[in-house]
Order: sequence, then structure tokens, then C-alpha cells
Amino acid sequence: MGEKAYSDLYQIVRIVEEKKGQADLQEIGLLLNSQMRLRIVPKGERIFYMEDGKSLVYFVIRGSYINYRISRNGKMNNLGRSTAPVWSGVDRAVNASNINFTENKTLEECIVLEIKTAYFLEAVEHDGRFGLYMIKNTIDKMTDISEKSDRLLFYDANELFAYFIIKFWEDHHDAAGDCTIEMKNADLAEEAGISARSLYRILNAWRKEDLISVKKGNIAVSSGQINRLKERFDF
Repeated sequence: MGEKAYSDLYQIVRIVEEKKGQADLQEIGLLLNSQMRLRIVPKGERIFYMEDGKSLVYFVIRGSYINYRISRNGKMNNLGRSTAPVWSGVDRAVNASNINFTENKTLEECIVLEIKTAYFLEAVEHDGRFGLYMIKNTIDKMTDISEKSDRLLFYDANELFAYFIIKFWEDHHDAAGDCTIEMKNADLAEEAGISARSLYRILNAWRKEDLISVKKGNIAVSSGQINRLKERFDF
């Protein structure tokens, strides 16, 4: 397998990272080789399975999903939303004995690039640009985890929910600057890291202050409301 074959993956990554959720799938398709394939995952389904963990690495190039774990007695620990572009399975590719597997479920239709593990590792080794990109991606992921830990420790419920709303808006708002969060209240509270009681209190207060709106039972925010949230919480 020549150098050009290894660079195919890096070229795909560049397209996805530059255009985020608007990457041209036809352009990506021209760069696919026998070691990669694109897959569409409908809303509410799994992207990856434990049995595939050692043979595939996943690059979600469009959409979002949640990671969670379920205890033996049925309790769920929601580990949060992941929004494209995002990698999964890199840890197991590097260390096959790593069994730190989480359950997952798409929150919307996702488009996923499946990459054979052996090819992924060879691309890291042979294409320095891709290897450097993966180092940076890993560092960014570690920084995100550290910042999330700080937020849970230092922020109160209002600040946690404001941060969640602003980040969601940044990832999903339309051209007009509007965004609707189609999530159940229980999921909202889980993702924001606050209690259901705190969520209801915040929703009632913020609606009266026009910091958020409610459309068809879902939270909706405009660019103006986001600006007011940023000013209030100094984000």
C-alpha cells in the first residue's frame, strides 16, 4: 500500500474539519478506498458495537449521539452528547486490551466513516500530517474532559444550563440564528449536569425573562437570546 493510499484518510479529515457538518459526501466518496466505508445511521440507533471495537475505528462526520453506561441494577449514567466531527474507538485501536466501552445512541441521523483498525494505525505511522492531527485531537479531547470536570465543580445550576444551551446553539443554529432543542427534560437535565428540579425552576424563570422560548414543547433560542445569556453569565 503506497503513500497515496495512506493520505486518503488525511484528505477526508481535512474536508470534514474545514466544513464541519456541511462536508460534501460526494467529494469524500471519491477518496474512499477498500479500507474505509461510509454508513448512514438513523436516529435512535447505535453507531458502534462492542464486538466491532477491535476491528474498526469510527469517524462521525455528521450528526450527534449520546454515550452512556448502564449499571447491573439498571441505572444509567449519561456521559454526554458527542457532536460531529468526532472520533471513537481510537483508544481500543491503540490498545486492544482497553475495554472502556460505552453504549451509544444517535440523537439524529448520523453519517459515519468506518475505518479498518490496521489501516488507521498504518496511516498514523506513515502519514505524519495525519499522526499530528490525531495527537492534537487527543489533546483537545483531554482538555474538554478537564474543562467539564471544572464546570461541574465550580458552576451552579444556572451556569451549567446556560453553558449547555449556548454550546448546543453554537453547534446547531440555522442561518437565521435560531435553534430548537428537541430533547426530553430528563435528557436535558442529564446532559447539563443538573437535577430535574433545578431544570424546571430555571425553565420557568428564563421563559419569564425571555432568555428562552418554548415551541411545541421544546426549548427554542434565538441569536438575541443567546447574546443575553452570554452577557448574563459572562461566557
